[in-house]
Amino acid sequence: MNMRPLHAALVLALASSLAPPCTAGATQEKEKEEPGTVHINAVKDPEMRAYRAIAAGLDTFDAQHALAPNVPQLRFQAEGPDGEALEGERPLARIAADDFSIPLPLDEQARFSVPRSQAAWDARAELILNRKKDDVRVETWVRSPGLADNQYRMGDIRLDCRVKVAIGKAEIPFWAVGLVNGLLLTTDWCSWFKGETPKGGNRTWSRRAHAKLSAATLRDGERSLALRVSGKSFRIPIGDTSWSNDALIEVTYAKEAAPAKEAAASAADATAPATAPAVTRTAGETPRTAP
Repeated sequence: MNMRPLHAALVLALASSLAPPCTAGATQEKEKEEPGTVHINAVKDPEMRAYRAIAAGLDTFDAQHALAPNVPQLRFQAEGPDGEALEGERPLARIAADDFSIPLPLDEQARFSVPRSQAAWDARAELILNRKKDDVRVETWVRSPGLADNQYRMGDIRLDCRVKVAIGKAEIPFWAVGLVNGLLLTTDWCSWFKGETPKGGNRTWSRRAHAKLSAATLRDGERSLALRVSGKSFRIPIGDTSWSNDALIEVTYAKEAAPAKEAAASAADATAPATAPAVTRTAGETPRTAP
């Protein structure tokens, strides 16, 4: 990861985009100190994320679930490098270490769930997609069922931010976490994005939609706020607690067609059964499951 020093706005890109996914080269470097990592032979430089980082996201989702109580489970989405939908055959995903592999089926929207696995935790396994990291990326996906295609819920975005930050903190060095904590004067990075500041700043979290936007409006009861948009993204003050978790962002798409399957996918997620493998426990640890 390239850290541009001593500039808060640039360091905060760490929270928005997180650490770059683990690569085969990075994994090989760690093998000297961390036995049980994954050897990748099928695809050169595949998209990879450390399972322990994913588990940190799962823990945060559970701990902060009240932000989006109608979201049944944390899901992940495979998408193109710029957030576009993948074309062609869906990639294959798995949790893998040297001595086992757990397949992760993707749905029609290239979304999938990651189970808890004590064996994967102990083996420092990786989440692996059989696509090159330059062609695909894995993003968290938190969305309440029942929203219209052009609507986003504030609590969903807040929870998604916290999950992203948890995963990012688990993937970067301790000194980098400490640096950001010091610059923001808080360990809750998402709370920093409060919107306009007394000194004329504008600290907002960027959220990507699935088509180019012409406008976005935050609404909470009778209150509303026009949001800044750029391309497919809108910027929102998720750290401003005067906006409730039930506040809605309504986006207006540009002339290009809006994504047609967003609402249908949300409804499908609401009815899809969550996997619930048998749980194993270890002393002093969060319950995890064996593969």
